[in-house]
Amino acid sequence: MKHAGFTLIELLIVVALMAILANVATPSFKALVDSSRGLATARELASGIRSARAAAITRNQIVTLHAIEKDWSNGWRIILDADGKGPDENDPVLIERANDGTARVVDNRKRAEEISFNGLGTLRRRTARTLHVCAADQPVSNYRVIVAPAGRVRVEDTKIDAALCE
Repeated sequence: MKHAGFTLIELLIVVALMAILANVATPSFKALVDSSRGLATARELASGIRSARAAAITRNQIVTLHAIEKDWSNGWRIILDADGKGPDENDPVLIERANDGTARVVDNRKRAEEISFNGLGTLRRRTARTLHVCAADQPVSNYRVIVAPAGRVRVEDTKIDAALCE
């Protein structure tokens, strides 16, 4: 009498092949997840910057977007900066976006933890800003959020070496 089905040897061979394929696919899948997380972080940051600019124009007041705990990787807050001196405990928070810090974000200027817009929607310091979203394991910036002095924001997604990401 003939039975239909697989033998134990056949099942073990299939399991071994699946394990080999999983090991081959894991690094590329991790890279895909990291890239997706970086792009999402860049887009959320660009959206936050646009929201801060829109709030400044709408209210005709200084609005500041600043890094939580002085690190852009932790997220950001948009505040109504009435005195124009930067964030303090008296400034009302308009929007807050906290991140888990898995995607590392650094500014192109050292110790630059805030971006301020005046009532016309332009940057208060009149200098362009670039925030780099760094790759997880190398000194490379996969995505950049670029803010022009006029206040326009764009996300650039070319891979470049960035010493800031070390």
